[in-house]
Amino acid sequence: MASELPYNGIDEDCDPLTLDDDLDQDGFVLAEDCNDVDSDINPNATDIPDNGIDEDCDGQDATLIVDADGDGFDNTIDCDDNNAGINPNASEIPYNGIDEDCNPATFDDDLDQDGFGLAEDCDDQNAAINPSALETPYNGIDEDCNPNTLDDDLDQDGFLIADDCNDNNSDINPSAPETPYNGIDEDCDPETLDDDLDQDGFGLTEDCNDQDASINPNAEDIPNNGVDENCDGEDATTTSVSTLDDSIKIFPNPTSDLLYIEHESEVSYMLEFYNLNGQLALRQYNKNKVDVTQLIPGLYLLKLINLSDSKITITKINIL
Repeated sequence: MASELPYNGIDEDCDPLTLDDDLDQDGFVLAEDCNDVDSDINPNATDIPDNGIDEDCDGQDATLIVDADGDGFDNTIDCDDNNAGINPNASEIPYNGIDEDCNPATFDDDLDQDGFGLAEDCDDQNAAINPSALETPYNGIDEDCNPNTLDDDLDQDGFLIADDCNDNNSDINPSAPETPYNGIDEDCDPETLDDDLDQDGFGLTEDCNDQDASINPNAEDIPNNGVDENCDGEDATTTSVSTLDDSIKIFPNPTSDLLYIEHESEVSYMLEFYNLNGQLALRQYNKNKVDVTQLIPGLYLLKLINLSDSKITITKINIL
């Protein structure tokens, strides 16, 4: 005798009583019956709620509609009907791992939606601040959540940008020594002279002595003193020197503008210029350079009086 093959519509064993298409004999063939081995499961069966079984073959288990926690939301919409603090009207409490408002789209652990939860994100209210963000210097904000990324002292010399005139070079800051003649403001103080230390208006390239303001290209060269005041490479000389008492030199003589008085020793003295009529024309004290342009050209007697011993020396001076 042939074996009956179910669900093929053929009576292989020539016995019409051998079921072919409704094995559980509940009146529903396989095309309608979601479980053809259990007669309690078929489209006409009553679905028992909350047992995990789809008795009526509608594709889901029946749910008993209740509000077990009394929060005003039944179990069809309440994601936890055993907790009154969890329902669609509840406020979402961030960072506790619980879906209070029954809405998985409400963020619990990444409020700014930058892909980093609170455990990693140092500001979960700002999507521009997270461990993957680029650090923007000098704004006082830790964008990359890494305090070791320098924000306001990039050269690590101990001075913030408000004080440091070059925050990319640790050798330049308010505590650095100024190196003259290199064109760099190392100490961040423009008042510290770099190229004109004697402040005579001439930098080192023009000034032959940048330690002495009286020596520069605009200075007047004093003859016969061994100093090149005007930086022309030589000391001015004159042969018109009057020597008084072997200790005082007066030059040049004649002169039209300046008269120099040179002493071998420091003395206090008074200079008096008299015209040939015996009138006092000019008096000066302790001058080693006298401007005679105020005198009318002509011959004068110069009286030099040593104020320490009252010794008087007289010589003729020709003013041109």
